[in-house]
Amino acid sequence: MILTTIDQFIAAMPTAAEVEKFEDLKPYCNSAELWIKNNVLGKDLYAAIDIEDFADADLLQLCISVIANHAYWDAIPFLDLVHTNSGFGVISANNRVPASKERVERLREQCLIRRDNEVENLIDFLEQTDIYHDDWKGSPAYSILSDCLIQTAHELETFSEWTGTRKDFLKLRPKLIQETMLRIEPVLSSDYIAELIEKQRDGDLGADDLKVSLLIKQSLGCLLTGNHEAARKIAADALRYIDNNLASFTTYSNSSEYLARMSENYTNTADSQIFSSIYQ
Repeated sequence: MILTTIDQFIAAMPTAAEVEKFEDLKPYCNSAELWIKNNVLGKDLYAAIDIEDFADADLLQLCISVIANHAYWDAIPFLDLVHTNSGFGVISANNRVPASKERVERLREQCLIRRDNEVENLIDFLEQTDIYHDDWKGSPAYSILSDCLIQTAHELETFSEWTGTRKDFLKLRPKLIQETMLRIEPVLSSDYIAELIEKQRDGDLGADDLKVSLLIKQSLGCLLTGNHEAARKIAADALRYIDNNLASFTTYSNSSEYLARMSENYTNTADSQIFSSIYQ
């Protein structure tokens, strides 16, 4: 386990300061460890972190924070209940006033918000730290995280006027993937978009690919916030950049989408309407 002591748990969750036995929380921590392994880290990176005296304090603390918040969210409904022979009872202390249902629900909600924010920070950290890429980026967990050009809520906020939590972002991911397939790939080609996603996964984006990637992400961000005209113009800018630097985009220039454009003697000018029909 990555989170192994009550002191680590309390450091991440100060409201648990009076919990004395880690065993009371351990079942929920076990579930949270499985969650972070399956959904974020993958089994190889999880195993690399799950060792005594793991040296990277920053990565360890991010993981502990995610695990503690997930575990606490899971545990809260059970912490003041006991199952007796005659049914369920409520555990109480003489010197404490029970918290209202609303306060408890707000605490659980905040645990999920904090967990998701820390997941975003963890993903950013791992993307920026090359030494973990072999263990992380070969995992099914990473494949699921990275199958979209825009990978995090932080990134979507950067490329649009959208604001929300990671939970909100995960609900939007299917739409981001769908918009890419329906509006971007018909022009820039499915082969090139697949290549762009793979290069992004591997950290191999060159300057030209990075330029196009940023424009596509801006276009997708505009689509999600309903600004279709801006989305169309930005996507046209991406296509124009590719056309002007075609030698750097051989996957695109060999695609059926590009060959179809050339067979129609199409020229992408500032006033071109190539994206108009699919950006309605």
